Amino acid sequence: MLWIEVDAQGRPKLADRQRYDDDDLLACTYRGDTDKVLAALAAGAEVDMVDAPTGLTALHIAVGTNNLKLTRALVEHYRAGFFPDRAGRWPSLIAIECDVDEELADYITEAEARFLEQERSA
Repeated sequence: MLWIEVDAQGRPKLADRQRYDDDDLLACTYRGDTDKVLAALAAGAEVDMVDAPTGLTALHIAVGTNNLKLTRALVEHYRAGFFPDRAGRWPSLIAIECDVDEELADYITEAEARFLEQERSA
């Protein structure tokens, strides 16, 4: 389960922000609004933007909400980084904790392994 505190409208509370816009990257990711996430990224939003209190990124949230389509887009088209959240959970661990579909679990484990191998060889 993701550790995200939400407001009355179901949007993630982000401690470092005063207001939540409908097009906020992390809020859209949490809601599964893939089109808005991709539009924000195309407009220049930072793919590895981190929620300060939790350390979650769009990739962590997409995996935790079992969104294979968005996870693939973040990894393959926007080169999302792989790193742990503030609780030390990598995207692959979030996949296990959230009991995501097997296809997503396999995909994120393989993608994370490739990313880490590239980091080691760089």
